[in-house]
Amino acid sequence: MPELPEVETTIRYLFSKVNGKKIISIQSSKKKLRKNLHPKNFSLIEGSQIQTVHRIAKYIILTLKPLRYLVIHLGMSGRLKFFAKKNYYPEKHDHVLMEFSQFYVVFNDPRRFGMFFMLDDNLELKNFFQHYGIDLLTDPINFEEVYKTFQNKNVSLKQILLDQRVFVGIGNIYANEALFDSRLHPERKSNTLTKNEVKQLISSCRHVLELSLKNGGSSINDYKSPDGTLGSFQNMFQVYQRSEIVMNKKRYPVKKIVQNGRSTFFSPTLQK
Repeated sequence: MPELPEVETTIRYLFSKVNGKKIISIQSSKKKLRKNLHPKNFSLIEGSQIQTVHRIAKYIILTLKPLRYLVIHLGMSGRLKFFAKKNYYPEKHDHVLMEFSQFYVVFNDPRRFGMFFMLDDNLELKNFFQHYGIDLLTDPINFEEVYKTFQNKNVSLKQILLDQRVFVGIGNIYANEALFDSRLHPERKSNTLTKNEVKQLISSCRHVLELSLKNGGSSINDYKSPDGTLGSFQNMFQVYQRSEIVMNKKRYPVKKIVQNGRSTFFSPTLQK
């Protein structure tokens, strides 16, 4: 599924195209997403201007004028696509179509785990996201507080990285890569880490996320940016879906295990 770097890549492209533009019309299919626009929302959205585009966790937020929020989550297989009006032909899994003066923005989602809905005001926005944790790409980090969180939880490092109440936007791929970068074993308990190890893990998470963002995200399972560009970070994976690591002319096997129903890849030799 698209993770934080892929969502951030989508937002940056979206901002460059729609910021300040007016939504002329909006249409949706009758197929259900995980969360859909209510029929009464359409008349409120049409004619609204997009004031800005930003991200909270892995959600895309379009702030409208008059003040409302369009909220999009790409789910497992969703993506936003842009078409010049003369070039658009409906596809099977197109669920929402937003019309602008010169182009369309289309939300396409084959597996329909995505979300496309509206929040009416700041209070609704605040309440919806109140339980989400730290954004490692944008938020300042209080290491003492993070360390306390690790100490208070007796869970695996892989599990705490995937807990959106602790850190937002880190999915399975980047948890695997960050744990390798920090040389920490994915099954190690969070409350056994020293302060320096917590700092190293946060630094590794940031490094992996920023490197992926720099390379347009990871294009596995057909992820593409809104302009159709493939990301290239999948070519830089150290352990995820690998069978071995080559470092300093030495080969180290990569082991695959399952944690909480998710595949984990790590190096037993290098991650103690």
